[in-house]
Amino acid sequence: MNMALDDALLRAAPERGRPLLRLYGWSAPAVSIGFFQRFSLDLAPGRPLVRRPTGGGLVDHARDTTYTVVVPAGHALWRVATVESYRRIHEAVAAALRLVGWAAELAACDGSATTDACFDGPVKFDVVVAGRKVAGAAQRRLKRGLLHQGSILLPAARDTERPTALDGELRRGFEMALGARFEAWRPGPELFDLARRLCAEKYGAREWTERFRA
Repeated sequence: MNMALDDALLRAAPERGRPLLRLYGWSAPAVSIGFFQRFSLDLAPGRPLVRRPTGGGLVDHARDTTYTVVVPAGHALWRVATVESYRRIHEAVAAALRLVGWAAELAACDGSATTDACFDGPVKFDVVVAGRKVAGAAQRRLKRGLLHQGSILLPAARDTERPTALDGELRRGFEMALGARFEAWRPGPELFDLARRLCAEKYGAREWTERFRA
């Protein structure tokens, strides 16, 4: 349902006409894989697994904070190059982490990764703390708009904690880094109806999850 809601919000982007920041959690520890990632039964044994509409690698959603940015076509973040939109959004995430005490910065260049797991190695403009990747994301760009799905993982010193205040700090980070001003927005029943249909027909379907089998 999380993936279906993001898809539905992207489809509604031209109608809404303004960027949207969605902050959300998971009802149980889960795993998501990127759109092009090969599926195999040993990716997440005993845990729910979903394929994202965006790229990237495997993300463990046991203790992360997840967020989505939806940008309608024509907006400045939609017009700039992909790498520049990553930089601007991750500057906002880094600003939020600094507000809660982490010395967060953006990776200056690609690191090394030995597996398909998203957090094994930073790429340029991922968010790092003491050289360790703590936030990454993937995007999907369409004529109607941009979908940016991100995950924030706490540094090792507080691995058992989930930053309950981070939702509010993320809003402040985006306001600081992007000059944004947020207004509460609640989608109507039509969008939730679309999300439920996408969940049943696409994101909850085995054909979608297990495509590109290893």
